[in-house]
Amino acid sequence: MKNILLGIAILTLLAACSKEPESAEPAVDLAAGEAIARADCADCHGMDGRGETAEIPNLTAQPIQYLVDAMHAYRDGRRLHAALQDMTAGMSEADILNIAGYYSSQPPLQQTENSKSQAAAYMEGASVAALCEECHGAKGVSTTEGVPSLAGQQPAYLIVSTQDYKSGNRGHKDKAAMLTDLGQVDIEKMAMYFAAQSSPVREAAPFGDPVAGKAASAGCGKCHGARGISRDPLTPSLAGQEPVYLVNAIKAYRDHERVDEADMPDRTDEEIENIAAYYSIQQAEASIEGELSGQDMAAKCDRCHNPLDGNRKMNIPSLRGQSYEYLVKAMKEYRQEDRENSMMHKMSSRYSDEMIEAIASYYATQ
Repeated sequence: MKNILLGIAILTLLAACSKEPESAEPAVDLAAGEAIARADCADCHGMDGRGETAEIPNLTAQPIQYLVDAMHAYRDGRRLHAALQDMTAGMSEADILNIAGYYSSQPPLQQTENSKSQAAAYMEGASVAALCEECHGAKGVSTTEGVPSLAGQQPAYLIVSTQDYKSGNRGHKDKAAMLTDLGQVDIEKMAMYFAAQSSPVREAAPFGDPVAGKAASAGCGKCHGARGISRDPLTPSLAGQEPVYLVNAIKAYRDHERVDEADMPDRTDEEIENIAAYYSIQQAEASIEGELSGQDMAAKCDRCHNPLDGNRKMNIPSLRGQSYEYLVKAMKEYRQEDRENSMMHKMSSRYSDEMIEAIASYYATQ
């Protein structure tokens, strides 16, 4: 009998161990969340989770844990927003969870025409640049003999040069006609786009001696920088430039067909070809940090916010379809360390306003 009782006891223990443990996560009450959202949140975020103004984030379809963490941050004072701090101060954990569950359960928002037009306005640099790429090559890397590359040039230099072509001061009628309808903002965006590009190392020119050209270029470096990479906003870079264009340009300065305030030394044709051969094979660098293609830059963000395996951590928000203005505002706050997140501080610290706008534009249109 003792053996039978012992066997029953063991079987009972095994059965108890084999049961699935009950979930420690509290259940979400969507109806309660909807009621709180209607009373406290809808004025700003709507019942569908869409921000009522461009600077208010969309909450729909965000991960529950991210929304819970965000409300905790407002309640604890780690995020600063007087109205949200007051609202969350009196909320229980169940209230916060229910609100998060309600908004997380809402379907993704349909993109509005307004958000499309706002985002498109900040991608005009690439579309304006497309006019120039017919001659100057994709992303401003020239493959046409005698036509200069624009990739990596100083943006201020590109702006001034484009203005001179537009006004006719640089003596190119066809180019002046092409630029007639471009406004100042268009020119600036185009310049920033080209300035952000880099280009591969060119093959050696069919003329000149790069070794001799390096020695002969010593005087050029005073203005154009080491290896032809300019650090002066109004002085063009020569690194990676199309070699025939360089020969023609240097000869034009030598023969006073082009006028420059700098004291350009007289050089023989052979010296000029050597200098052009040297500079043309130097690596051209972007003069502003980063690629201004929002999609390319977003690839880095997607490692956390939209990983390829689909396993995004539940405390990390989705950025797709978010308000353009809100994304710009949030990234600038991270850059200025006004929001707590050391990883975001480090990542955004090197982003210019143009880069932030390009990333926001990309995500706002998804």
